[in-house]
Amino acid sequence: MPLSNSFSMEIETIISQNPWWRGKRWHEEDRHLRQLKKYPLVYSRPKIIPDKEGVSILYGPRQVGKTTWIKLQIIEKLKKQEPEGILYLNAETVRDRFELIDFLKTADSINKLEFCYIDEITAISDWEVSIKALVDGGFFDGKQAILTGSSSINLLKKAERLPGRLSEGRNKYRFYPLSFREVAELFGIRVKSPREALANLRELNSVLYKYFIHGGFIRAINALEMNKRLDEDLFSVYSAWIDGELSKARKSPELATYLMDGIANSLTNDISWSALSKHASHPTVANYGETLKDMFVIGYLEKAKRALFGNPRNKKVYFSDPFLYWLSLFRGRKLNSAQVADLTSETMGKLAELSIFSNLSQYLDLRGGSNDFDVRRFVHFEKSPSGGEIDFIARIGEKTYSLESKYGIIGKEREGVIYITKDSIGKNKVPLPLFLLDPEESLKFIHGLP
Repeated sequence: MPLSNSFSMEIETIISQNPWWRGKRWHEEDRHLRQLKKYPLVYSRPKIIPDKEGVSILYGPRQVGKTTWIKLQIIEKLKKQEPEGILYLNAETVRDRFELIDFLKTADSINKLEFCYIDEITAISDWEVSIKALVDGGFFDGKQAILTGSSSINLLKKAERLPGRLSEGRNKYRFYPLSFREVAELFGIRVKSPREALANLRELNSVLYKYFIHGGFIRAINALEMNKRLDEDLFSVYSAWIDGELSKARKSPELATYLMDGIANSLTNDISWSALSKHASHPTVANYGETLKDMFVIGYLEKAKRALFGNPRNKKVYFSDPFLYWLSLFRGRKLNSAQVADLTSETMGKLAELSIFSNLSQYLDLRGGSNDFDVRRFVHFEKSPSGGEIDFIARIGEKTYSLESKYGIIGKEREGVIYITKDSIGKNKVPLPLFLLDPEESLKFIHGLP
């Protein structure tokens, strides 16, 4: 009996997305891996998710390398596993949640699956209903499934409906842009201790200036390395990602651009949502701010609840990566390109504090291993009645530290405050590159100085 046209088309679609079922040289034609070969700098994160039975979720911004990570994982898996046991499915090619079930069951009937990678799962409306049905029906028994998504707006809220159906232990993993440590390793700087980092401070500062421009986005890193600047074409790619996610959330790209411009202008200052943009009401701006946070574009800190001075509704809002600062200026028509020569002392001061926020957030998340990490549980800012401010009150390990970003002149020092500096070091001073490489170890290091 001949197969129906729809069933044949379904098998054809599955096989086209899993070319390793047909031959060993598939990676030579893969779009993501071919692009990777063009880059002089490539970074891999092989152990971000351990091999274990059940469903895990990997989420982070678009254009940060999640799909490429999956393809690299598949290459490693093929060294030990039969190719037919590994499935990749781009959910953006799936019509609805019913077709998702059909695709997976059809693939499993063709080959007994062991690993399932479902990319951009949030492209499917009510995807969690299908995943729940498959888990309850035993489909994922004996299998590892990794679902990826580019927006926590949809992903995490719907994943909450799957308690007990995800993999045991930690089952949600955030795929961040590269940290400063990872960027330094791209440039061949691998240090095992703060003391060793201090001996390489000049080289680390050279990498830091580049990091202030390209952040941890691998495409931007390679663009700056190859062209010495980030140009309009690159910014347009990432700007389209933001517009696409905003469209899914039914938000105006224009209003989001105004808000991002306000964040760039007020960076390092505490401010209310309404003060960030005069183009919408406070509730609307706050709503857009939360959307950008869910899209991994921004993050923010609040004052401690016990703080007695200043406006408790004010926040310190940061971009989640230095590159996004420049992207916001591009969207606001403030620039068409960016390079290291564009760094001014004022801009570096802002980006230094932003880098502390982003790298400290990533460090605390990966160190803690929580499913539902929120940096605000560990870090806040404070103001004194005299108007002085402490940028970060951070609980790192068993201690709480008062940290002040001072990439320029420190001025009058305050007791109990640790200053994160450009290159000064002492019992209350730590150079920024050392702190970004390992916040906890760098603080322990300066504490032990004579």
